[in-house]
Amino acid sequence: MIRRAALFFWLFVSVSASTARAAEAELDLRSIPIGQWLSASDMAEIPWNVEIGAPNLRMDQRIEVPYEARIGAKQLNRFGNSHDLFLVTRMSSPDGEWLNEPSIMRQEIEEKLPGNVSIQFVMRAFVQPGDYLLWMILYDRASGKHNVARRKVRVPEIDKDPLPYLFKGMPLAEFPRTRESSDGTVLMSSSRLSLPVTLKKPIDVQLISTLNAPEQWVRRFRMVRNHNSITIGALAALSQMELNQGSISIAGLDLVRHEVLFEQNDFDSIQWPALMDAMEKAQAPEISAAALEARKGNGAYFRQFLSDRIESGSGSKEKPLRVFIVVTSSLLFENGSDLNPIVVEGDCNCRVYHLRFRLNVNDVFDELERFMKPLRPRTFNLMTARDLRKAIASIIEDLQNL
Repeated sequence: MIRRAALFFWLFVSVSASTARAAEAELDLRSIPIGQWLSASDMAEIPWNVEIGAPNLRMDQRIEVPYEARIGAKQLNRFGNSHDLFLVTRMSSPDGEWLNEPSIMRQEIEEKLPGNVSIQFVMRAFVQPGDYLLWMILYDRASGKHNVARRKVRVPEIDKDPLPYLFKGMPLAEFPRTRESSDGTVLMSSSRLSLPVTLKKPIDVQLISTLNAPEQWVRRFRMVRNHNSITIGALAALSQMELNQGSISIAGLDLVRHEVLFEQNDFDSIQWPALMDAMEKAQAPEISAAALEARKGNGAYFRQFLSDRIESGSGSKEKPLRVFIVVTSSLLFENGSDLNPIVVEGDCNCRVYHLRFRLNVNDVFDELERFMKPLRPRTFNLMTARDLRKAIASIIEDLQNL
């Protein structure tokens, strides 16, 4: 059998503390002559293919370099039916200075594999612009065979970067920690972006996000996954704004069940396990009959939530200015839904930014904006991670000019 996988499987790197301890328990690097292997030339006692993908900017504003190692079962079977494979990876500067701790991954195989199967390790590294060496060692403890590969990685500067200081103080290279979710593996960094916001007076920043995938796309798995990835990435970046005075909070809404599934006030960092659980609940297919009957009120629930937040501090000059940053995909509601805009009386003592993500080029209709129209929000129509980067830079500039 092949443990933890189907015939064609994908493994993801994790270097969280718990994973590192588990990996050390599986393979003690002192038990193999790894220094000798690394000082020698590249070699492949087990035929394999190593590929390095192009660097890309993620929605959470990290630069990601994907890489993979693939071993054909036909080649692996030549060395026996049972295998205990370890893949060790690490990154260094071009002159060999190590930049992070090694990542160790394991895959056990206990019987002969079908000839058309490939063993594939797929991994990611988060890096800053620069030049690197990626080191990879494949070791089969069952046969004693090993491979060594080193690959040059060049990460170009972001052209006309609107946030050139964003990576200040971060490690040059790191492996992300992972969290499994119902629609895939979420990769997250242990380091923080540099997003200082120098304010002349305190403000109350409230991140508000719709956790449900848009109703028009709920039957399209890829679109739902895209919505989830964009939402988590955008919140990860926005939540790292560092206000010199004021506070930041977050609320995650389930428009289908008319619930606030996640809320965290005045935080330094988001409680990610709780937020991920909330997002999975929002995506769950089990919906009560009452919620189905109330679908025409899904948009009205958002309007009421926003209205309550505005009324809690409207007309008061003693309270800090509220800044609402609304993160959504483009949303369409059930025919016959109540789409009346929010009613604002007097000075709301607020400023509203709407980060509206298009999930594909045809995703051009949105009804959520109607609810916020009287608040005169500044709306950003976004499709890419660079679009979000520019929006964050623009929001920070606005806030610093208040």
